[in-house]
Amino acid sequence: MWKSFTLEVKNTEETKPLKINVIDLFAGPGGLGEGFFSYESNAGKFPFQSLCSVEMDQHAYSTLTLRSFYRKIIQNQLDIPDEYYKYIDGDLPEPCNVKTKKFWVEAQKETINLELGKDLEKDLSIFKNIKSHNVKSLDDNPTILIGGPPCQAYSLVGRARNKGKKDYIPENDHRHFLYLEYLKIMKLFSPEVFVMENVKGMLSSKINGGEVFNQIIDDLESCGDGYSLFSLKTGDKFIKGKSNPRDFILNSEDYGIPQCRHRVIIIGIKKSYKKLNTIDFLKPQNQVTVESAISNLPAIRSVFSNRSKYYKSNTINNWKLNLEENIGKLLLNDLSVPRGLAKELKKSLKSISKSTLKEKNEGNYSYLTVDTEYEKFVFDSNDKKITFHEARPHMDSDLQRYFYCSVYRKVNGTNSTASSFPNSLAPAHKNWNSGKFVDRFKVQGFDSPSSTITSHISKDGHYFIHPDPYQCRSLTVREAARLQSFPDSYVFMGKRTNQFHQVGNAVPPLLASKIANLVFGLL
Repeated sequence: MWKSFTLEVKNTEETKPLKINVIDLFAGPGGLGEGFFSYESNAGKFPFQSLCSVEMDQHAYSTLTLRSFYRKIIQNQLDIPDEYYKYIDGDLPEPCNVKTKKFWVEAQKETINLELGKDLEKDLSIFKNIKSHNVKSLDDNPTILIGGPPCQAYSLVGRARNKGKKDYIPENDHRHFLYLEYLKIMKLFSPEVFVMENVKGMLSSKINGGEVFNQIIDDLESCGDGYSLFSLKTGDKFIKGKSNPRDFILNSEDYGIPQCRHRVIIIGIKKSYKKLNTIDFLKPQNQVTVESAISNLPAIRSVFSNRSKYYKSNTINNWKLNLEENIGKLLLNDLSVPRGLAKELKKSLKSISKSTLKEKNEGNYSYLTVDTEYEKFVFDSNDKKITFHEARPHMDSDLQRYFYCSVYRKVNGTNSTASSFPNSLAPAHKNWNSGKFVDRFKVQGFDSPSSTITSHISKDGHYFIHPDPYQCRSLTVREAARLQSFPDSYVFMGKRTNQFHQVGNAVPPLLASKIANLVFGLL
């Protein structure tokens, strides 16, 4: 059963509003919104209610809408209808029955498929209409604005790619200025609190020789009646020229997320609402490892891509035969394999020869423990059936590399690089030994939080190799979602590539829930 997540708050709830309006811009699949909308107060209420969630990507928008429907059913203490699962499987055009139809209609009204910044007049017309239909709610209840403009123009990787583009001019890239759309909605709704998220590259991005971050800070502080900006890391009010901008960076692994995801998150409070110099801050906690996050998922094996001779006969026997043949040749013929590692490779290969693993999870699954904060938030599948836990296809050569890398990590405790790679497994890449791609293949070790789950996981799994050699594959959508702290009941719409893309672009919902708790204490 889906479970809301309650964090202890200091404030008495008798004075709390029954409803806090939430506007979620650039929502993606809803990671930030999930933290707020699933937040349950100590009084057993869900104070954060969606005014609207806006996303331009069609698949992420569909994910948002379905999750909104799901939450409404749970919050009204109803059973998830069979139609919901048939809809997910593509067998029905709607996820509802007669009893739950109204919730589906409401969910569709709350979520908006819109590319902000493309048509200013259209954008403002939509939001003015939202405001006019919610005047009483806006007058009687506080409003918060959450979300973060697309980050491609600010990210270090994005900027590196842009430099390689002929005639690229940063000043002409509209993505640098999408935060202005955020400001327009702020001016229109005048929220008591806002939460803005973006990549840490925002701090160093420049246009016309000036720092983008300084301009954003100035614009946020002066928007409407003015806002005070605070660091969630320190709780201190930001003072330009005195405060350290890096105090806005939150390292997710420090707050119980099994992933090293470092993002700028700014919280702003309207000056006319509360004059504060400090706020409560997020409390660091022990790290959650990859093992804690994904090791209790059913073990599944890798599968062949259409480039493999075994593609049309993807049986367990052919899978074992493929690995035995290719890894066997490696061990016999490639003298660059260290002796100690060769011994472990042989041992692991023998285990694979006895494998009975399937390529995807089948049937139901029960959680062994639900004890920690992370487990209570994430392990909430309705019928204990784990979805989106299916291996993606890999080329034969990558299967060999994944097997080698996972065994190497198991033996050495670190990832292999170009210098420690067998000659016969080295990819035919001109920059393989240049230093740029020496760590092209990266295993997400069991003993620590993972590296940042990015949208690039949708293209290949080289940076996201499963640590268990026995499975010989990259991470599944569900495993990536676990590392992002998405609840197991979360359904991502679209094809697998679309699902990976959504997960990689999201804000960790558990981190968002902690922020929701802090915001609730402010209102």
